[in-house]
Amino acid sequence: MKRLTFIFVLIASSGLAATAWAQTPIAHKFIQVAPGVYSAVGNGTIETRSSTMVIVNADDVFLVDTNITPEATRRLVSDIKTLTDKPIRYVVNTHWHYDHADGNQVFGPEVTIIGHQNERTEILAGVLKNRIALEFQNLPGQLDNIRKQLAAEQDPARKAQLQDRLKAQEAYQEQLKETVPTPPNVTFEDHMTIFRGDREIRLIHPGRGHSDTDVLVYLPKEKVVATGDFFEGPGTGALAFGFHDEWANNLEKLKALDFETVVSGHGEPFKRKEQIAYFQAFLRDLWNQTKALHDQKVPVAEAAKRVDLTAHKEHYRNINGPGFQEATIARIYQVLDQRTGSN
Repeated sequence: MKRLTFIFVLIASSGLAATAWAQTPIAHKFIQVAPGVYSAVGNGTIETRSSTMVIVNADDVFLVDTNITPEATRRLVSDIKTLTDKPIRYVVNTHWHYDHADGNQVFGPEVTIIGHQNERTEILAGVLKNRIALEFQNLPGQLDNIRKQLAAEQDPARKAQLQDRLKAQEAYQEQLKETVPTPPNVTFEDHMTIFRGDREIRLIHPGRGHSDTDVLVYLPKEKVVATGDFFEGPGTGALAFGFHDEWANNLEKLKALDFETVVSGHGEPFKRKEQIAYFQAFLRDLWNQTKALHDQKVPVAEAAKRVDLTAHKEHYRNINGPGFQEATIARIYQVLDQRTGSN
């Protein structure tokens, strides 16, 4: 098994890079997964929420996803300069969710922003405006919770971590205010292939899954695939979205690709392709149990208590016993109701 090469970008050798470091601390660490291909993971100095993939081509840079705010993406652009001085010319969003697309606005007309055609339609219809409004609604409570933890914490190291977290979240609240939802300016329906020098970059819409805008970014020569939130390997990811039965089936399209390394939308890169089958089994069990309770007209709150996914706890550490997130069960009920035309 090939080992991933970890590149912790702390300071470049040039005086110019040293000056940049003094002015703006590095916000991302870069993990090399193939020649010229990196996963960019936030290091906690600023709220980034998602991980991105950076592809350095012969003449330019191709970026997979932006971060959760324009400021986080500006920091990402700055950090990429520690890898290369080539300009970013392409950005692709793996789906419309705000933690993967809210930094789109920092790029000018010289940058091609690519996404599924549904993403452009949905952003123009206001999905990101609605999500940002919800984030502002939830943030005060989240900040209060961190402050309470901070007041009760006795361990100095943990207290320092909480203080850093509070500082980052308070800054995030301010940074979110400048966000202007920006849709892709180039869209596709099923697939698109882009060639940059000798680099082949395939964009694939696998069908509805985590959203109806999911895009896989596949590098066949390097055997690397960026999956966004369509597949997060060791984690189940955010499940209060999507179309869970279709998601399980459409993962077959990911399974059919010849890849070795996954750069997902959160966390660090990973291998082990067999985890796709684990996730498919999990999604199908979640869907089937929830559908049975829906058909029996069990209320959402009660259904959330009765769904039992402990058969999958060997693969997913967040499953500790019976019961599941009510928001996820509510989403499955919503999909079922939409299909049957009931309220």
